[in-house]
Formats: sequence, C-alpha cells, structure tokens
Amino acid sequence: MKCLTCKGDCILSPEKVLDEIFGKYMACSACPPDPGYNKSGPLTEKLNSTSGKCKKCGRRHLDLVIGNVLTILKEEGIFPEDASLKDVGTPLIAFGFTLPYPPRLDTKSLVLIMDSVTRDIAREILGQVPEVKGVVKRTGSQSQSIGILDTTSIPHTYELLAGCDMRCDIISSSFGELCVYKNQSKIHIEFNNTKIAKMEELFFRGELENSIIVDGLCGPGTLGMLCILAGAQKVIFNDAWLPALENTILNLKANSNLLGIEMDFENKENRKLIADEPVLMATAKGSAHVMVFHGDIRKLDRVVKKSDICLIDAFPAVDPQRFKAACKDFSKKTVII
Repeated sequence: MKCLTCKGDCILSPEKVLDEIFGKYMACSACPPDPGYNKSGPLTEKLNSTSGKCKKCGRRHLDLVIGNVLTILKEEGIFPEDASLKDVGTPLIAFGFTLPYPPRLDTKSLVLIMDSVTRDIAREILGQVPEVKGVVKRTGSQSQSIGILDTTSIPHTYELLAGCDMRCDIISSSFGELCVYKNQSKIHIEFNNTKIAKMEELFFRGELENSIIVDGLCGPGTLGMLCILAGAQKVIFNDAWLPALENTILNLKANSNLLGIEMDFENKENRKLIADEPVLMATAKGSAHVMVFHGDIRKLDRVVKKSDICLIDAFPAVDPQRFKAACKDFSKKTVII
C-alpha cells in the first residue's frame, strides 16, 4: 500500500509493526546513556546529525534529535540562545504507543508539530536531521481540534511544510490490536485510553458481538474497527470530513487481515472536502459487513434504517448531545465515547 501523502512505503503491515514494536525504540547494548538534558532550561550545547548517534544501531535518543533541531533554529535566528528543548514543538513518533522509556530513533521516525518555523527552515530540518520524517506547522492553539466541528464550520488544519505527515498509533484492547494510520496535519492528535476502556466495557457486557454498530463520527476509524474485532455483525462508519474518511478506508485496507475483511467497493468519484447528504464511499465483507459513508450524521437516517448502537465520539469542544437526537432515528441505543 502506498502512503496518501508521499506515495512512498509509509504503510507497513500491522502484523510486521506489532511483531517489532516493543523493541523498535529500545536502546541497544551499545547505545549512549540518556543525555540528561533539562527540557525546560536553555540548551547551550550545539548538536548536529551525528551527535550522540549509536555506533552499533545508528539510533539517537529523542532529546538529541530535538536538540539537533533546536541548534538549527538558533543558527537561523528563529529561536533565541536561551531556548529549551520543549520550545521546539510536539514530537510524534512514527509508530506511537505508550513507552516506559525515552525512544531511540532511527531515520524517518519522527513527525514534528511546530509553532515557529518557515517552509525553508522545515526543509533544512528535514535535510539535516535524519530522524525527522515530516515537519508540520501548527495553526491556532494547541487545544484547537484538527478537522471540522460540524458541516457548517470552517475546517481547521495544520500545514505540512516538508516531508510526510503520515504516522500510526498502535491501539491495544482486550480483544485485539490495530494500527491506525493518520495524516497528522489533517487528523486530530489524540492519545486517549479512556475511549478504549469504554469500548471494552461494551464488549464485556456482550453489547458488541453480533450487533449492528454505527461509528457516527468515525475519524480515522478506530472505534468502528474495534467493533469488528469484537465480533460485530455489521459496522457502519460515517464522517463529514473527507480526510478522516480517506484515513478510515486506508486503515480498513491496512488492517484487513487482522479484521478478517476484504474491501469490495470504493467510490473514488466526486469527492468533496465536507459532505452533507451521506454518500457511500466503500464497503467490505468477511467477518463483518462494513459500510463507509461520507456525510452529516444528522442525515444518516436516510441511508441507515436500524442499528443496535450508535457511537458518538465528538471533539472535546463539541457538545455530543447535539448529535444524540439524530441517532434515535436509526439506533436503539446511543453511546457517547
């Protein structure tokens, strides 16, 4: 499978990722120790692409990579001499999961979300810091969600300045694991294990197995795919934001072996950035019947006539109750995640 952004080989099979993930960011026996930098204090040391690089495995501690970026920002006059590591931005490892230790990074294994950077500097960072895969400029506040709040809102996205913004979050649950790929300049940044816990509650109560589930605001498809793993009979994905739906379809394809499904239809015609009337974008068959719609959840009753549960996973700034009423027209139960 080819990456949606760079058309390269960013999309690895989940089987390979899950087999290798626990050792992917570990220090080898020859790795230098933690540099012990104060992330909030000034970094006086100048670092380049070889600073702290392990002679055996070729990887570097995350702080050394960020220090390399900070050195470039200082030399270009973007940051003052007393700037600290935490001023650089938000580092997102290419395959994200909860780590009990600071990661050691290989080439093209970090997407940087930055507030203060130009396109030329972003390209310089990409060329001089081998571990950086992509540089994304944040717009708005850090708390502002990426995407749309509803079909009438103006889209909020970050800007990919250099490289590739495709990365993956490893999702672990009591009933299986998934690799959820995201274009991080267009998809909300999220690490929220409480949502997985809520899905596990539904699973252990027996509400997912053999059920018809609607993932009404599906984003990249995480909750709906968990329902497939949990034994749902049918899962209907829906979102009004096209980048979310494109990531959903990508993730259904990438995780098809884990999910036990096979894609049998994809609509590549007349795609709009924001959809109002629901349009069928893709279907799959196998362990579950899968349908993917692009449209406003408040109009989903025009194409979905019945379901057992409608999952509502709205952005933090959005009151989910505004969508709950719409679900009553086609679902026996609404669950706010």
